[in-house]
Amino acid sequence: MTRTDAPAPATIGAPLGSGAAQRTSDRGSIPRSGIPRDHAGFGVLTFDICVRLVAGERIGRVAFVADGEILVLPVNYIVDGNTVAFRSRVGSKLSAATNHSVVAFEVDGYDATVGVGWSVLINGCAEAVREDAEIARLEASGLAPWSVNLERPSWVRIHWDSVSGRTTMRPPTADEC
Repeated sequence: MTRTDAPAPATIGAPLGSGAAQRTSDRGSIPRSGIPRDHAGFGVLTFDICVRLVAGERIGRVAFVADGEILVLPVNYIVDGNTVAFRSRVGSKLSAATNHSVVAFEVDGYDATVGVGWSVLINGCAEAVREDAEIARLEASGLAPWSVNLERPSWVRIHWDSVSGRTTMRPPTADEC
């Protein structure tokens, strides 16, 4: 589902509700039934579920073009309103993506205990965060750079234009219906 004008849910990570149609996995984020399916049989996740799933993880992959190559790099991140924010070293290949470049950001997961796998893809525009007040606010989030050798890591923000997600899961058992 593409949703460009919607704010991120205020209750990220909150359970989706109760009842048979709203029964969720142990993760509390993906309904076990009532999800529309695409042509291949994968469940199509709503915008709200996609954002909850992304907000519940800490490692994602950012894809962008630098020097004529498509690069996909892992980053640790936070969801901040309608954006994904992460840190990068100034001058790194990743800094090539910060000039309002089009990027993709993907997060996925699998819970073997309930047989649920999912993937969320965010497409948007990346920019370096330059305002001191915004940098201070992001610093207060507690997200630390992976490398202790980073000198003055900068913040990168992805403003999403589209958010879509798919899930694959075993069918619910008779007692889960």
